[in-house]
Amino acid sequence: MASHLGILSVLQALRERLAIRMAARLGGNPQVEILGSQTLAGKPQANTDTLGIYLHRISVDPFSRNRHLSPLPGRSQPRPELPVNLHLLLIAWCTHTEQEIEYLAAAIQILGGGFMLESADMTLADPDWGRDDVVQVLPEEMSTEDLMRLWDSLPGDYRLSAPYLVKTVRLAPDIDRDEGPAVRTLVFPMDDRRGSGQ
Repeated sequence: MASHLGILSVLQALRERLAIRMAARLGGNPQVEILGSQTLAGKPQANTDTLGIYLHRISVDPFSRNRHLSPLPGRSQPRPELPVNLHLLLIAWCTHTEQEIEYLAAAIQILGGGFMLESADMTLADPDWGRDDVVQVLPEEMSTEDLMRLWDSLPGDYRLSAPYLVKTVRLAPDIDRDEGPAVRTLVFPMDDRRGSGQ
């Protein structure tokens, strides 16, 4: 179960895994970076060919939203979790045509039809990940029209890109509610003044 750092830890783990695997496939030291909206407003610098990971949307997972965690020891209240999906664009942030195609093609091949990231990949950035927590990186179905509409809403010009979905980052509750002992007796105070006038 991830903390508020869970989303960033997934992006960092994906960046590291892609950088290692792309270096093995392509040779050299291919760059993989997490891109922000400010970066997309600019242009790649010369000789800094990069595969960019851009998080463009976070959505609540509709299939897991009513799932609750077991109560903590000594507690009886179940704890609601917040399951979210991450919508990514892999972007060829390159100045050379060959690298643009090569970088994105290598990343797509590495991720394949379903790529798993386990808690061991993510605990350096977020130690709250559970031992059995896993996320899956999948190609996201998106029509050309939807992809163009997305790029129209972004600050920069269109670049060769591929949409991916990370399912499911399970965020822990922010604060566990205070919980007292079970109620056994109810005490109703009585006003003695009514009987004192007689």
